[in-house]
Amino acid sequence: MRHTLIVTLILFISSSFVYSQESKSENMAIEVLNRFQQAIVDNNTELASSLLHDEALILESGGMETKSEYLSHHFHSDGKFLSAMERKVISREAAQEGSTIWVSTVSEMKGTYNDRDIAVNSAELAVLVSTDEGWKISALHWSSRSSR
Repeated sequence: MRHTLIVTLILFISSSFVYSQESKSENMAIEVLNRFQQAIVDNNTELASSLLHDEALILESGGMETKSEYLSHHFHSDGKFLSAMERKVISREAAQEGSTIWVSTVSEMKGTYNDRDIAVNSAELAVLVSTDEGWKISALHWSSRSSR
């Protein structure tokens, strides 16, 4: 009985350690996404570039862009838009498999942009990979719809 209790305790402690390690990685990945969003708002191309994997793909508005295409095009207009919005995260989930983390975020955005009142629900799916330099965004997909 005592042997079973000790084995159970060891398994519980080791599984808690693994869980906390995954949570730490997931939190680090979420922090990368938060820094990326702030880089967009601040129009900080250098920081945004450092957070994107060299092979990153960004999907939005029915199209797909490489890292360099996004940073030279939609990045700047996204910054103007996000600067005008108040964003409230409704839900966020993260999962890790090896050196890859998926983060899904649903948020509400409200504000005035180009003299129009805007209220949208936004969904983001981000895939991050672990590199020697830390977590990097390898894929982003954004979609939105009018709030109901």
